Parts: sequence; structure tokens; C-alpha cells
Amino acid sequence: MRILFDHQAFSMQSHGGVSRCFAELYRYLPKSVEACISVKETDNVYLRDMAVGVPVGYNYEHFIFPFNFPLKSRLFGIYNHIVKGMPYQSDNYSYFHEHEYNRLYSIETLKRGRYDIFHPTFFDDYFLPYLGNKPFVLTIHDMIPWIYSGIDNKNWKWQVEKMKNLAPKAAAIIAVSENTKNDIVRLLNVNEDRVHVIYHGCSFLHIDHSNPFFSKPYILYVGDRKYYKNFDLFVENLVPVLKRYQELTVVCTGKSFCDEELRLMEKYSIKDRFIQQWVANDEEFYSLYHHAVCFVYTSEYEGFGIPILEAFQSDCPVMLNKTSCFPEIAGDAAIYFEMNKMESNFAEQFEKMYSMTIQERSLLLKKQRKCLEKYSWKKSAMQLARVYNSIS
Repeated sequence: MRILFDHQAFSMQSHGGVSRCFAELYRYLPKSVEACISVKETDNVYLRDMAVGVPVGYNYEHFIFPFNFPLKSRLFGIYNHIVKGMPYQSDNYSYFHEHEYNRLYSIETLKRGRYDIFHPTFFDDYFLPYLGNKPFVLTIHDMIPWIYSGIDNKNWKWQVEKMKNLAPKAAAIIAVSENTKNDIVRLLNVNEDRVHVIYHGCSFLHIDHSNPFFSKPYILYVGDRKYYKNFDLFVENLVPVLKRYQELTVVCTGKSFCDEELRLMEKYSIKDRFIQQWVANDEEFYSLYHHAVCFVYTSEYEGFGIPILEAFQSDCPVMLNKTSCFPEIAGDAAIYFEMNKMESNFAEQFEKMYSMTIQERSLLLKKQRKCLEKYSWKKSAMQLARVYNSIS
């Protein structure tokens, strides 16, 4: 059986959950599945570093010279038009930059037809005219664009329209949790028999990191902080915690704090207790998790929550907002709190976690390691292969 993955996630992301998911699944698919990814040019770290056998290059980056100069993109377009017969738009010199170049290569690969099942890695429906009668499988990681459709986000609105078009046409839909499956069935009005739940795995390895980033104890917050992430409520709920425990700081990965976030911290006189930390690789992430007092996930909605598995793998106590898919994914291996605009018991639950005895902490970490056994990319890839077999 031959499976064709397209370029979308790898053109969009140098790193990130969606592209990592597909790279890991590709790597662990059984030998009975012959898969390829239609990518020609990418800076995606997973394809580059995981040695998955994908022909990855930097065609535009290294065309003529490995740096940009005036008219380089135009010359690159003319070269591909003459040598490879690709269409050329002289009024759009950026047309052959990474995304468009990979998109054209994906179309070229689709036209050759040397595959049995197509699996797009995001929601652009450009491929529909080239499929013929061959089936495709659609993966939906979450329904955030639907659930938060009231937020003015052009990318989310685009995703909603594309999902509405693709979901009825897909031979099978992959959801990453039962919670996400229920949302897909409800919001996209598809038969639940067509939706298959395949959990994510964990990509972290056990890494020896004896030297922590920080000398003081810290609470760890990972990832984006906008919209449904509840970061503003998190800051407000930290006020009594930080005032009681003067030794604590809060480390946040991701982008630098915006002005609105800084004003909120200043309002409660806790700005100096927050640290923004850039993380370069998995080793540094592991160290941040491993030495943290706890990892706190405050979101009111997620499709799966990969940071939960990362924290489990790093022997970091996990505190989760009791909502969405979190109880499904973590089971009894986390400490739960309620956090929304109406109520919160975060401070009380943090108090319980922070005052745990050595034995109680050891028991929690043991539960986390046990829970982690349910999640592996190899298992996920085998389940995906079974879905492919069911529609081939």
C-alpha cells in the first residue's frame, strides 16, 4: 500500500505539533506501508534531524548562491519553468518560494498517481482536482477554529471553510482524542463511524540534565498565551500563590510578553516574578520540565495536549484545568483545578501539590509514567495503518 503525505505542515512549520505528528507517524509506519512526503524544500527540523528518508533540500535557498539577491526569485521561477515545466507568474516573484514550490511539487506528485491513499497534512483543498477516484484521509487535531469562531482570526475562518469542504469528502477522518471526535461529529455533522481516534505519542527521550536553568524553584507555563489559553486568569490566580511563596518564580516559554500581559503583571505587582525563556531544542525543554516545581496547563480547550506527555516524560508534576480532553488524556495522573471566569480553585490545588511529601510526589510521578505507557508513536502509526487498510 502506497501513501502520499503532502507538504502543507512542513511548509508552514519549521517546528510545531502538527508537522512533528506527521513526521513521527511517517517514521513509525509499518513496513507494509510505503509512504512518501511531497516536499522539496523545507527548514522543518523534524524532517531534517530525524533522518526519516525524505529528500529534503533547500532548493530556493541554495539556488545559484546560498543568499538572497535582487531578482533571485524571478530567476528561480524561470529556471523551474524551463527545466521542469512548472507554471511561471512573472508578476509574482515570490511565487516559487518554499510554500508554492512545495505545493507545485505536491500537485506534480499527485498527477503521477503513484499512490493508493492521499493524506494531506493540513486543510488546503488544492489537491481535490488531482485525486481522481483515489481516497484521502483527513486529520483534525482540534476544533478550535469552530469553537472560537467569534474571535476575529482570518486563519481560523479559512480553516473552518476548508474543513466544511473536506470533511464530507474524506474517506476517513482522524481525531486525536475522543473529546475532539465528539466535537467533529457534532460540529461537522459527520457519521461517527468515519472518525477514528488515534492518540499522539511522546517524542521526548530521557535526557540527563543535572544542571537546571534557574537556581530558584519555578512554575512552568509552556506555549501560546492568547485567547482560550486563560493566561490572564492564570496571572490573577497566581497572586496569592506568589505572595505566600516568595521563593517562587513563573517561567513561560514562547514569545516575549506583550504590553497587555506586562500591564496585568504590574497591576498585581508581580511583574518581577515572571521570566520569559526561549527554548532552542528538546534537551532544553526536558531540562525546564524536569526541574520545575510543576507544569501548569490552564487552557479551556485543547485537541490533545502534547505538553502533558512531555511533562510526564520529564518527571514533572502536572496540574491541569479540569476541562476539554485533559481528564481523558491524563486520567488520575495529574492534579486538577477549576479555572474559568466564574470560579477557580487553583490556589488551593497548588497548595496541595506544593506541600506534597516525598512519598506523595513519588506516587504522582509513578502514575504519570504508567499513564505515559498508553502513548507511543509506534502504536499510533500501527493504528493509522489499520485505517488505511480499511479504506484501500
